[in-house]
This record gives sequence, structure tokens and C-alpha cells, in this order.
Amino acid sequence: MLKNNLLLSFALLALAPIKIYAQQNSTAIVTSLNKVIKPIQSLRGDTSFADILFLKETLKDKELIALGEVTHGTAEVFNYKDRLIRFLVTNLGYRNIAFESDFIAIEHMDNYITGKADSIIYLAGTAIMKSNNSMIEWLRLYNRNKPEADKVHIYGLEVRNYTNIFKKLLAVIPHLDKTDKDLIEAYLAKPFNSELTRQEMKSIKSIISKLQTTKLSDINRHYVEMLYQLVGYEGKMSVRDSYMAKNATWLKERARDNKLIIWAHNGHLTKTELYNHPSLGTHLNKKYGSKYYVIGTDFNSGKAYVNVFIAKNKPLLGFQPYYFGELKSEKWYEYFFNQCQYKNFILDIDAASSDAVLDQFLTKPLRMRSIGALSSPESKTLSISKNYDLIVYFDKTTSI
Repeated sequence: MLKNNLLLSFALLALAPIKIYAQQNSTAIVTSLNKVIKPIQSLRGDTSFADILFLKETLKDKELIALGEVTHGTAEVFNYKDRLIRFLVTNLGYRNIAFESDFIAIEHMDNYITGKADSIIYLAGTAIMKSNNSMIEWLRLYNRNKPEADKVHIYGLEVRNYTNIFKKLLAVIPHLDKTDKDLIEAYLAKPFNSELTRQEMKSIKSIISKLQTTKLSDINRHYVEMLYQLVGYEGKMSVRDSYMAKNATWLKERARDNKLIIWAHNGHLTKTELYNHPSLGTHLNKKYGSKYYVIGTDFNSGKAYVNVFIAKNKPLLGFQPYYFGELKSEKWYEYFFNQCQYKNFILDIDAASSDAVLDQFLTKPLRMRSIGALSSPESKTLSISKNYDLIVYFDKTTSI
């Protein structure tokens, strides 16, 4: 018994220096973070940009600015991205914004913000836009009385359903063969976005092949390309990301100033392959290098609007505000961010990396919030410095 007690005592003594070192290391990280973080002064887009004017210098040579979101349902993230959109438009002259949404559906919203339509039409594939009404109204007001060359336009990065693209093709390519036209119209008579039968899929591929060899305008050829992408997607995330990257490149190359803002989930915008395949951001980073700039968003605790996952093989509970608890482990980046002097702040990764303590901290892979449409999984292990250029952090959040 005595021997066992002695062994336990020695073990505890041996662990004590490790615990003290960990605490000292944590304190050093937070101390260094406090030297470089900048407080977020406002979430509103209609307030002064004084606290983010430093971005004019940081972003002056960038051509692709990616605005990430840690969830698709966090109010603070959407509000701040709205603020960044307004800043980029008014201070850096950006005129083209691409969303992780349906291309055809966003066209209808673009008609509204450019004054071609008097009301917003929400088609399937624009769910994310319904939480951005203030930004949409601001863009419409900004575009008013502007010449066409100076108007802001919005786009979708993908086609998400057959219904939207089929209706578009019928409208813009009237010389379709009668057999092909009848096939598409027969599909459209079915319930929304029905599955294609094997024969229908074969026929659609045949239509695509014919249209690919037909003389079409640039935009009509892009519609055909996106139908091709939809047929080839087959639920594979790697394929989806590669197609979104291709479409982002297509939009950028046609932009008057060759510049583009991208609005998507953090996970799509990372520079490295976090999910065992190149992301949208991986492709763009490889192609554009330092011209590609990623702003990731993050939070410690609070609510987000997600589809609640209970367990494997159990039904989902549906979309609703869901609470994510405070993170209290050093395995998470947010654990350290939570201890900083500002509750909501901006962290410039390049500036922070000049500090030896932060360079090691931001390079070492730790867990970080990454929540998609579902409440679980809620994190991904990654290196911040290898994936993002700027982090916008909120300590507490609310649901959209």
C-alpha cells in the first residue's frame, strides 16, 4: 500500500511541471494575441468603417476575396459579412459577388438589385439569401442611378436543381429539337426537382452533347456547362468544389476589373485539403496564389440555425436555433480566443505570424468550429495559418 502511494505521489509530482508549462504556454499565447487583435466596433453595415480601414492597404492587390462563414445560420456572421461587402464595394471598388447558391436563382435577385425588376423572386437554391435582406436592399440602393459599368452584380456559383436550369434553357435556346424540348417539358411537369430516370439522364446527356457543339452566346454556353456539371455532380463534394472553382474563375475572368468576392462556408474556402479532396479555395489558391485572400469567421458559443442531428440512423429534428456550448479545452483555437481582452475581434494572420509564439500557435493543427447544415459534426482539425488570412471572431452568437 505504501509503495503504491509513493508511486502515485511521484507520478503527480512528475505531471506538475507539465501542467505549469501548459498554463504558462496558454498565458503566453493569449498575451501575444492581445497585442495583435483588433476589436470589432460594430456589426452594422451603415456605420463608420474606421475600425477596418486598415484593410484598404491589406487588400489593395487582391483579386479574389473569400468571405467565409463558420455556420450557415449565425446572425453575427451574416451581419458582419454584409458590413464587409459594403466596405469592399465602396472602398475597394468590387463590383462582382458570387454566392454559394444557385446561378439561375441568383439571376432573379440580380435583376432586383440592378433595377431590372421591382420585387425579389426567391427560387429554390437561394435559402442563404433570405437572411441578407438588408444587404440586398443596400445593393439595390447603391446601384440606383449608377451607369451599368459601375453597378454591382451578384451571381451563384452552381446550379442546384434541374427545374431552374431547364426553364432557363427553354427560354434562351428556342431552337431546341422538338424531341429534346418535349423531354424537358415532360420533366418540368413532374413534382419539383424529381429524380431523373436512367433513360431521362441518358437523353439529357445527349442534349448537352448537341448543345456543346452548337454556336451559342457566352452566357448560354455557360448555362449548358452548368447543366453538364449538375449531371456529373452525383453528390460528390469533391466534384462540387471543383465545379464551383471553375465557375468562380469564369466569373472573375469576365469581371470588368478582374476582381471577385466569394461568399461561402469556411470549409469551401480553405487553402488546403481538409476533407480529403481539394476545396473550392484549394483550387483558387493554386491558380491565383497571393491574389486569393480568405477571411474566415469563428465563434465560441451561442446559437446557430441548423438541422439538428441526434444520432446515426435517427431522424433529423429539422432546422431550428441550436445552442453550441462554450469550449473549455486547449485542443480548440476558440479556447484561447475566449480569453482575449476583446470579446469580438479581428485577427490578421500575417501580422500575427511575425510573433514567434503566435506563429507556432496558428500553425499547429487544433480543432476549430466548422458547422454545416447539420448540428454535427461541429469542428475540423486544421492549421489556421495554412488556410486563412484573416479571422473574424465572435465570442457569443445568436441564430438567424
